[in-house]
Amino acid sequence: MALTALRKVSVNVKLNDGTDTQGRDKYVSVTLGNLSEENYDADKALAIVTALAPCLSKTVSSVEEVKVSTLTAA
Repeated sequence: MALTALRKVSVNVKLNDGTDTQGRDKYVSVTLGNLSEENYDADKALAIVTALAPCLSKTVSSVEEVKVSTLTAA
Protein backbone atom coordinates (compact mmCIF):
# COMPACT_ATOMS: atom_id res chain seq x y z
CA MET A 1 0.00 0.00 0.00
CA ALA A 2 1.30 3.45 -0.91
CA LEU A 3 1.32 6.46 1.38
CA THR A 4 0.84 9.98 0.02
CA ALA A 5 2.12 13.24 1.45
CA LEU A 6 0.75 16.47 0.00
CA ARG A 7 3.68 18.74 -0.88
CA LYS A 8 2.21 21.56 -2.95
CA VAL A 9 -1.18 23.08 -3.78
CA SER A 10 -1.84 25.79 -6.35
CA VAL A 11 -4.79 27.16 -8.29
CA ASN A 12 -4.67 28.12 -11.98
CA VAL A 13 -7.31 30.36 -13.51
CA LYS A 14 -7.82 29.90 -17.25
CA LEU A 15 -8.99 33.08 -18.95
CA ASN A 16 -10.59 33.30 -22.38
CA ASP A 17 -8.21 35.12 -24.74
CA GLY A 18 -10.40 35.16 -27.86
CA THR A 19 -9.91 32.90 -30.86
CA ASP A 20 -7.05 32.11 -33.18
CA THR A 21 -7.10 32.53 -36.96
CA GLN A 22 -8.78 29.13 -37.33
CA GLY A 23 -11.59 29.95 -34.90
CA ARG A 24 -10.31 27.88 -31.98
CA ASP A 25 -10.56 29.31 -28.47
CA LYS A 26 -7.33 30.64 -26.93
CA TYR A 27 -6.66 30.78 -23.21
CA VAL A 28 -4.16 32.37 -20.87
CA SER A 29 -3.42 30.98 -17.44
CA VAL A 30 -3.00 32.98 -14.25
CA THR A 31 -1.90 31.26 -11.07
CA LEU A 32 -2.84 32.15 -7.52
CA GLY A 33 0.57 30.76 -6.61
CA ASN A 34 1.52 28.11 -4.08
CA LEU A 35 -0.98 27.88 -1.26
CA SER A 36 -0.67 26.45 2.23
CA GLU A 37 -1.13 22.69 2.15
CA GLU A 38 -2.49 22.67 5.71
CA ASN A 39 -4.97 25.53 5.28
CA TYR A 40 -6.05 25.05 1.66
CA ASP A 41 -9.81 25.10 1.09
CA ALA A 42 -11.23 24.70 -2.43
CA ASP A 43 -14.35 26.75 -1.59
CA LYS A 44 -12.20 29.65 -0.39
CA ALA A 45 -9.98 29.47 -3.48
CA LEU A 46 -13.05 29.61 -5.71
CA ALA A 47 -14.41 32.53 -3.68
CA ILE A 48 -11.16 34.41 -4.30
CA VAL A 49 -11.38 33.78 -8.04
CA THR A 50 -15.03 34.92 -8.04
CA ALA A 51 -14.08 38.10 -6.19
CA LEU A 52 -11.21 38.80 -8.62
CA ALA A 53 -13.22 38.11 -11.80
CA PRO A 54 -14.66 41.66 -12.17
CA CYS A 55 -11.10 43.07 -11.92
CA LEU A 56 -9.76 40.93 -14.76
CA SER A 57 -9.74 42.12 -18.36
CA LYS A 58 -10.62 38.62 -19.63
CA THR A 59 -13.46 36.23 -18.80
CA VAL A 60 -12.79 33.32 -16.43
CA SER A 61 -13.19 30.10 -18.40
CA SER A 62 -12.20 27.54 -15.76
CA VAL A 63 -10.41 27.10 -12.46
CA GLU A 64 -7.90 24.29 -11.97
CA GLU A 65 -6.66 22.88 -8.70
CA VAL A 66 -3.13 21.46 -8.88
CA LYS A 67 -1.90 19.16 -6.11
CA VAL A 68 1.53 17.55 -5.95
CA SER A 69 2.08 14.64 -3.59
CA THR A 70 4.99 12.39 -2.74
CA LEU A 71 4.32 8.66 -2.88
CA THR A 72 6.16 6.24 -0.60
CA ALA A 73 5.78 2.55 0.12
CA ALA A 74 4.12 1.67 3.39
